[in-house]
Amino acid sequence: MSKYKKRTVYISIVTLVFFLTLSLTMKHWGFFLWSLLPVFIVMMTAFTTSERKSSEE
Repeated sequence: MSKYKKRTVYISIVTLVFFLTLSLTMKHWGFFLWSLLPVFIVMMTAFTTSERKSSEE
């Protein structure tokens, strides 16, 4: 896994944990539920991009 993908996974996990704790604290699950789709989109974008290699190398 590339450095970019690892960083994306770490940031996504931290984001989900933040919104989960916010939702548990406020007892309003909308924060966590509305964070799931954007994090899913970011993860799918990170894992579907292909790494381009230049032909000069």
